[in-house]
Amino acid sequence: MSLAKVAREAGVAVSTVSRYVKGELNVASETARRIDAALAAEGHPPVRKQVTGLSLGLVVPSLDNPYFSTLADAVVDAAATDGVDVLTTLTGSSPSRERAAVERLMRVPDVGGLIYLGMNTTNEAFTSRLAGDFPVVFLDEYVEAAGPRIAHVTANSFGGAYQATTHLLSQGHRRIAHVGGPAGLRTADQREAGYRAALKSHGVEVDEAMIVRGAFSSAFGMNFFAHMARTGAAPTAVFTASDIAAVGLLEAARRAGVSVPEDLSVIGCDGITLGEWTSPRLTTVAQPTEQMARKAVDEITRLAAGRDPADHVLSMRLVVRESTQEYPA
Repeated sequence: MSLAKVAREAGVAVSTVSRYVKGELNVASETARRIDAALAAEGHPPVRKQVTGLSLGLVVPSLDNPYFSTLADAVVDAAATDGVDVLTTLTGSSPSRERAAVERLMRVPDVGGLIYLGMNTTNEAFTSRLAGDFPVVFLDEYVEAAGPRIAHVTANSFGGAYQATTHLLSQGHRRIAHVGGPAGLRTADQREAGYRAALKSHGVEVDEAMIVRGAFSSAFGMNFFAHMARTGAAPTAVFTASDIAAVGLLEAARRAGVSVPEDLSVIGCDGITLGEWTSPRLTTVAQPTEQMARKAVDEITRLAAGRDPADHVLSMRLVVRESTQEYPA
């Protein structure tokens, strides 16, 4: 039997046919019909199917932050490659709306798994009887939950922050500020920890006045200079825990007459496309959004097929552009 011929006749990828035949993948009914017909034409016996649903649920906090919209798009694209529909709901990062969204999606008959891209470390829906054996993948942010079909797919926030801060240190900067994310959020905590670890490894003492935590938003980045003025800190560089906050910081610098990178080097975190269009273009540590999305969809498929959950932590990548430069000796 030629998988390539079956895939061509069914109009899907060879990998989709291979995983479908092995029982590792559930696809939409029309896609299954085409694959089954092509398999039958090649003399393959009927595939034993797992009845786990025809769609995935996707919970997204907001589309205001381009990182979330990019990651959501990547999930939809990865699922579409497998012939799986995605039902998406926005929550505005509200805990109550997140819980309601989870409970609603779990009750939809055709939804066979849930990918949760949340901004809260807890959600009571995942500890209730409703969750049960429902396949869930927590994407990007760590969520405190336990169950037989729950997995996590995240990026190495500690490692990314360490890379970003080390890049600034390698350029000769020693007074490095940190614009962090919300207090209590696992990714934000890990990014601050990576920043602190990089300074310590280079023998640089942490100045607590140079650390400020708040929302992953451009508005928060805009407040950077006001905070530094209140504390009297005078950094030569700053590591922001999100690109969108760095974008706000760049605009604040422009309004304040602070030249980037001549007066202040700025590095972000996430790798959003907008960073390629800022002036100057933003240096960042990029998250592997496409890989994360692919892993999340694959993990849902594994869980739906009764496999044991597996957590995945993927590496970030330093992308050097124009917003950082050597600090003059």
